Amino acid sequence: MNNMNFSTDVEYETKEKKKFQITRGMVILAAVVAVVLVVVIIIIINNVRANKKEKYTTSDFKKLETRMIEEAPIYISQRQIVLTDEEIRIDLQDLLLKNGGSIDANKVKAAKVCDGYVIAVKRETQSYSAYIKCGNMYTTTGYVSNDKEGEDKTSPAVQEDKTNPTISLIGDSELVVKVGSKFEDPGVTATDNVDGDITSKVKKTGEVDTSKAGTYIITYSVSDKAGNTSEVKRTIKVIPVAITTTKNSNTPKTTTKKNTTTRTSRRPTTPPTITLYGNKTITINVGDSYNDPGYSAKDSLGSNITARVSVSGNVNTSVPGTYYITYSVTDNYGNRATVNRVVVVKSNNVSLSGISVSPNTLEMSVGQTKTLTVYFTPANATNKTVSWSSDNPSVATVSGGVVYARAKGTAAITVRAYNGKFAVSRVTVR
Repeated sequence: MNNMNFSTDVEYETKEKKKFQITRGMVILAAVVAVVLVVVIIIIINNVRANKKEKYTTSDFKKLETRMIEEAPIYISQRQIVLTDEEIRIDLQDLLLKNGGSIDANKVKAAKVCDGYVIAVKRETQSYSAYIKCGNMYTTTGYVSNDKEGEDKTSPAVQEDKTNPTISLIGDSELVVKVGSKFEDPGVTATDNVDGDITSKVKKTGEVDTSKAGTYIITYSVSDKAGNTSEVKRTIKVIPVAITTTKNSNTPKTTTKKNTTTRTSRRPTTPPTITLYGNKTITINVGDSYNDPGYSAKDSLGSNITARVSVSGNVNTSVPGTYYITYSVTDNYGNRATVNRVVVVKSNNVSLSGISVSPNTLEMSVGQTKTLTVYFTPANATNKTVSWSSDNPSVATVSGGVVYARAKGTAAITVRAYNGKFAVSRVTVR
């Protein structure tokens, strides 16, 4: 009987030992599962964020264009590049903060999705133009892709410039000069719907030889930046001077000699002569009144035909520019003459060619203020109106040239003149 009870006790103790216990392997397995779950959750969150497209507005793209134009002169200065009338292309990537520039893609977010460049050139003054392409969202008019030959090229979102420039003759399309006289070409003017005044790009072909009678053609052609081309032609007729022949006949007789002279003349073909009183080029100031000094005209036989002269052209003395007055006359024989007078209306203002700011770098502490000084070129420029702006007002603000440091970071303070000239001071708040 006692032996049976002992067996039961042993069996009970064995069952107690078989209860569930957490082992070291189970703990490791649970930790691995937890890590996998965390990684999966992070991947899901990142995918959700990546699939959520950031929205861009036109102001975002305009801001990038403005920052590119502000940064380009600094890029030129740092690399000691000398601007000429040949265009220099500065890639947007070279202006980004990550590549040594100052455009922070985190602050100018359009830089993350745009390709572009700045065209820098110096003609009368330095000029900077920004061109960007931002997928199908925005494209600057005039943007030209820099894709390599053979690569697929996408069409810009804006309409391509396909309009031919306008080229206009100054004076008549047909002029008449006489053999031996001097031919003065009145010239042409050329404008484009995108590039503006492109008269300086006009190419002229053809020559006039006033020593030989004949008909000569001068061709004027011009192309805009988009490759659209226009041309006009002018015809110049060089005519011979009227010829008079004399025939001398000596008929001997027994006691006397008789000299007979016979004159034959052709119809006059020499054009009339128009004489301008005063200078052919007259310069006046804006606001002055223009009084034509006058003119006179005679045909090739010396008859006064001033009353037949027609005058065309207009001078707007309130707007600076170059104006042309054309005088034309035709004599009784159909011969025509034309001359031009140039009237230049000059502005009384002294144009501003550039500005600079001092100092161009600032180190400040939070709460500190410092004043920037602007210098104008030339110093006697008439209009010295400027505006101030900060690209990061949370770090530094500016009013009337006084910079206030608000928080640690960097900011670019820009001073801009009425005509677009600007200068930049880099501020670091520590």
